[in-house]
Amino acid sequence: MILWRNVLSDEGRKIAKRAEKAEDAGDYVQARELYLEASAKFRGAADISEDFRELGILRTFENNMKINAQRLEKDCMPQALQLKKKETEDTSSDDVALHLKGTGVREQVIEAVLKIAIEISGEGREGHAIGTAFIVGDEANVMLKSRQLVLNPFEGHSKDKRLVTEPENWGNIKEFAQLDGVFVIAGDGTVEAAGRYITVDTGMVKIPRGFGTRHSSVAAITSVTHALGVVVSQSGGVIRIFKDGKIVASIKP
Repeated sequence: MILWRNVLSDEGRKIAKRAEKAEDAGDYVQARELYLEASAKFRGAADISEDFRELGILRTFENNMKINAQRLEKDCMPQALQLKKKETEDTSSDDVALHLKGTGVREQVIEAVLKIAIEISGEGREGHAIGTAFIVGDEANVMLKSRQLVLNPFEGHSKDKRLVTEPENWGNIKEFAQLDGVFVIAGDGTVEAAGRYITVDTGMVKIPRGFGTRHSSVAAITSVTHALGVVVSQSGGVIRIFKDGKIVASIKP
């Protein structure tokens, strides 16, 4: 009985952490479902607990999870469901190509970036889901409005080793996707930098509530440059394309 109670309680805590991550990533639908699942686990543990003090703690956890689910349903779910409906519309790389006008980005370059993003979304790195972002085009302005967080791993390498249009380079690019910051890619497909921190004020853009700093930073940099932004969400793996500070397309692998 004690063992089973501990199992339920531990499962509840793990699910609650997943719910928090989903909420931080703006996936309110999934977060609500996970909060309710965690609440059920804590309730199950409380039902078989014989320790009065522990029972009170478990009931508190159960109620907190319910409150979180209700909060999301009231404050965030209508907008989240609307966004989710929009994102379920099929978006292909052909559709994304329509947004290249004025960016100086070649079609084969954005196609390659999206293929890499889809692989990162599906594979992660070393068994873990990761999020990352690519800023493509108008590289001179992007570099001026960002700074290096870590040593640039692409500095000093020949151009042919930095082209996203060459599949043999994708392994290195996916490896460096684990770094904090964004990739900066020229319109011709040359990776100029990885681990780049965007310094543009995110307060100038408005994106759907719930997205994290990665999405807001990419929205901001695309609002003041002619670049396109491609963001891989760590939670859910949805790929969103930004232009002029707005989400213009989404791909759910």
